[in-house]
Amino acid sequence: MHRISLVWAKANDIIPNPLNPRQDYSTKSEDMQRIIKEKGWEAGITCYLKDTKYVILSGHRRWYAAKQLGIQKIPVVVVKAPETEAEELERLGSVQGGKVDWSMYEWAKYTYEMWIIWNKCSFSELAKKMGADSKQIASRVKVFQYYPHSEIEEKLAHGKYSLSALYYLMGWLEKLAKYKSDLVSLFNKDLIRTTMLRKIEMGLVTVNDLKNEIIIRNSSDEQIKRFLVNVNLRFVDVMEDTNINKAVGSNRLRTHLTQINNALLQVYKIDISESTEATEILKNLENLKMELITKREQLGGL
Repeated sequence: MHRISLVWAKANDIIPNPLNPRQDYSTKSEDMQRIIKEKGWEAGITCYLKDTKYVILSGHRRWYAAKQLGIQKIPVVVVKAPETEAEELERLGSVQGGKVDWSMYEWAKYTYEMWIIWNKCSFSELAKKMGADSKQIASRVKVFQYYPHSEIEEKLAHGKYSLSALYYLMGWLEKLAKYKSDLVSLFNKDLIRTTMLRKIEMGLVTVNDLKNEIIIRNSSDEQIKRFLVNVNLRFVDVMEDTNINKAVGSNRLRTHLTQINNALLQVYKIDISESTEATEILKNLENLKMELITKREQLGGL
């Protein structure tokens, strides 16, 4: 059995863990430096010994802050070295995950790497191994796979993008390619993606917008084109500025269809956070939306 020990190691003999999802250790470094100067070392950093170096499992930011202060020796709690890369990643997550404010990007990176190490097992299986929700695991892995990392890392880390918005944007782009293939060919999918990311960052596109396939199906190519060309437009701005809201002619069927479209548009405008208090409202709205969609499809088949 490996005995845990405490040693005072030279700062230069301590190295950051290459598997750690967080590679920028300067976050809140000034606060960390102040705490070390005022209170000293309340606890050592956790490392394992590899050859002559101490590899960090927990305490990267404290190590970095100490280096910035010019501290020569740091208390190290020496633990048993991981036997496999999978075990090392697991220990990084379990030791640090509850203590360090990993960004959503870092959690996505960590989850993706765990998925690779576990031979791309099912998301439900990985969720059990990580003690997380399978949908959350799936969205982390798929987002990390889909987007160029330089495109999302900083803004996902700083909360300008949400993981759910990035996840549903993937589906939205697939639906756009399905229903508006000529438009996608014209604009280029990469350009459309970056435009949509900009709109998400500006708060002009919500998760509710991205989940509504009907918006794509009912909008004309010209409407979608106008929406993409003008970065400041929301979906509702384009839809309200067309004849969708006007009954065309006296045909009773077309009037009914227009009224249903209008009702759907009002549903799309409602943006309620999924809090406990809003659960019942959201449920009723979802039921109403499905009824309206079903009715419209029935009328459209006549």
